[in-house]
Amino acid sequence: GYGTDVDYEQSVSNYRLASDTQQSPQAVFNLGYMHEKGLGIKRDIYLAKRFYDMAAEISTDAYVPVTIALTKLSLYFVVDVFTDFAKLSELFRLSTASAIITAYSVDIYLVPVLLGLAFILLVHLHHVRSARRQDQQQNVPPHLN
Repeated sequence: GYGTDVDYEQSVSNYRLASDTQQSPQAVFNLGYMHEKGLGIKRDIYLAKRFYDMAAEISTDAYVPVTIALTKLSLYFVVDVFTDFAKLSELFRLSTASAIITAYSVDIYLVPVLLGLAFILLVHLHHVRSARRQDQQQNVPPHLN
C-alpha cells in the first residue's frame, strides 16, 4: 500500500494465492505482467503469455487487456530474436534506435498506438453494422414495415 516499501516477491506470492484459490483473473493477469517485466521473479515472456492466456480464459472481461499485452509480448519476442541474432553475428551492430527498443521502453509508445488501432477498429465495425442494418431495413417487404 501507500507508505510501505515495495516488495515484489510478496506480491508474487499474494497473486499466486489469489489465482490458485479464487481464480482471480486480475491476479493471473498481474502474474503475467510480473513475469513480463521480471518484477520479483525471473523475466520470462513465455510464462507471461501463459498467464495472460489463463486470465482471458477465466474472464471474458480480460479479453482487451490480454490482447494488448499479448501484442506487446509478440513485439518483445521479435526484439529478443533480433538481439540474440545480433549477439551471434558480429556483422550486425545495434543502432541507437534498436538499443532503445531492446531496453523495452516501447510501452510508452506501443500502448497508445494499440489503443488507437483498437478504437479505429471499433469505429469501423460500428459503421459496417450500421450499413448492414440500413440494408436490411431497405430490403424488408412493404407489408412488414
